Amino acid sequence: MKGPLDTSLAYKYFMSYRLLDGQRYDETVVPYKPMRSYRKFLRNFIRRQSSLHFFISLLVACVAVLMCVHGVWSIVAGALLGLLIVLGLALPLVPIVKAWLAPTHVGVSPKGFRLYSLHWYGDKVSPHIPWSDITYVTIVNNRSLRVSKPVIRVLGKGDPARILVELTLDGIALGDNRKRMLAAIKQHLSISQLDLSLQDSLNPVKLGGQTQMWLDVLSSSPKRLIENHLDKEQLVCNGRYRVVEQLGIGGQAVAYVAEQLGDNPDAGTPLTVVLKEFVLPAEASLRVSKRAFEAIEKESELLKQISHPRIVALLDLFVDDQRAYMVLERVPGKNLRQLVMTQGTIGERDLVQLALQMCDVLKHLHGLSPPIIHRDFTPDNLILNPVTGIKLIDFNVAQQYESSATRTVVGKHSYLPPEQFRGRACPQSDLYAMGATLYFLLTGHEPEPITVAHPSAILPVISPELDAIVAKCTAQELSERYKSAEEIEAAFVALSI
Repeated sequence: MKGPLDTSLAYKYFMSYRLLDGQRYDETVVPYKPMRSYRKFLRNFIRRQSSLHFFISLLVACVAVLMCVHGVWSIVAGALLGLLIVLGLALPLVPIVKAWLAPTHVGVSPKGFRLYSLHWYGDKVSPHIPWSDITYVTIVNNRSLRVSKPVIRVLGKGDPARILVELTLDGIALGDNRKRMLAAIKQHLSISQLDLSLQDSLNPVKLGGQTQMWLDVLSSSPKRLIENHLDKEQLVCNGRYRVVEQLGIGGQAVAYVAEQLGDNPDAGTPLTVVLKEFVLPAEASLRVSKRAFEAIEKESELLKQISHPRIVALLDLFVDDQRAYMVLERVPGKNLRQLVMTQGTIGERDLVQLALQMCDVLKHLHGLSPPIIHRDFTPDNLILNPVTGIKLIDFNVAQQYESSATRTVVGKHSYLPPEQFRGRACPQSDLYAMGATLYFLLTGHEPEPITVAHPSAILPVISPELDAIVAKCTAQELSERYKSAEEIEAAFVALSI
């Protein structure tokens, strides 16, 4: 192969067309770096082979005793000691030698499957393995010296099936490279010829794989340019968004009002949005960054599943200058806490209308499959627009409901039911939070944690019927609480105020 092929393959894009050696060339080529796998293998091997090291040490001790007893360097003792020394030095070099000899790229084209070896000592390409010769592609855990590692196997015809190609999964970097390889293979093999676990391994992140995209960008950004919060008129995302003002700070995020400028910052009236900014420590490790971005992606994935006029919409996701951003719909108005603090408590008639709108939101969330539990259904996260009504925001701690799972305790204590304190939130937990929110709107007081709320104890003028609804919403036992938002809605519809 010619020298320029190294550069051409290293920067080749997925299913792109290029002129290579004067010919039109169509092939998916992904980098293959088995050294990553061998480094992990070597670390695990050294960590787990204490018994082997003990055995070798015992042999060395026996040889030493043999030499001391005889008082001379016997030929057998010397040869055995030399062999042990050679083995001890050679064992760590095995992965390095394998990496030097291993392929560097994997090619998938209409002609078949092949491997490229582009090394400093020379270039080599294997013949195509025709798709007609491939019967199945699977992933197995290959155990070598008590260390297990996932391996991709391309199997051919035969009984038992012949192994045509074997690649370590860790050798193919996460993110786009795995997706490219899977997409290319799917063009030439049927679904029945692909192991389901292989598809999950090559495409592990759903809804766009934002976590890996963010980590890739962070790894290429040597230093954060802006250390503090964003200033007014500052541009982010290559000038796509312009900061108008800071909206607030809460938890691990900072919210800004911004304008979406599009391709031409001077054209037309820009759309007003909210930028939810997540800032990582400048020296955060890859593990810390990945964990933080997975939490952000979890919130964004939940929002992508929801389409409801009373729930804030997710518009975009991006990373810029070591910060991750969610672009959210801008909801004009105040949250219900701000409304009570500035204008006073809510009257019963207006409260019924707000309660019906809350039921509309919870009916939608709990009616999804699986249901989504907000877990922070509080006055702070319900924004009231004078024209359109309430809208629910902040899905940072929301989750899909799985009845058998054990979870962490999240949310504001005054609005948490007993089961959520135990880390066992369920859809009825949001109903409790709704009841506690109604108590706050009626009285202006925070509800007592883990207590049945009776707003009439603060304001005796509140009707017994409304007091009973709030009390049943905040019942401590699930069996005594409303079972669904539909039940609460029916209770409010029947309420004559």
